Amino acid sequence: MSTSTSPRSDAVARLLGAVSLGLGASELVAPDTVVSMAGVRPSRRTRLLTRALGARECGHGAAILLGAPRLVWTRVVGDVLDVALLAAGLVKNRSSARRGTLALLVLSGIGAADVYAASTTGVGGAHAAPSH
Repeated sequence: MSTSTSPRSDAVARLLGAVSLGLGASELVAPDTVVSMAGVRPSRRTRLLTRALGARECGHGAAILLGAPRLVWTRVVGDVLDVALLAAGLVKNRSSARRGTLALLVLSGIGAADVYAASTTGVGGAHAAPSH
């Protein structure tokens, strides 16, 4: 199956790849700050998990920037995991509801952007070219 992507959708995918690298680096370098901003109390467990998520996020970024823009779908899967883990962390730790709600809204917005970008890359989206 061949796919066609527009220069604009490729640029959006590349931007999201760069964002992944930046976010992943912040999770690796400053996990306590990241979880605190999300409304979760830092702990040894959240530090380890956040660093693992940071490594995954850097992987997404590298895959998108070095591979094909359609790899933005990996970010979509990561977004689902991130929302689930944040929600669980907020419930378990009885953390800051205000910060947690804001973080969930931000993650949902990022997820929506990722779904849009992924759907415009041609794989699984409305812009896929017919195979010949």
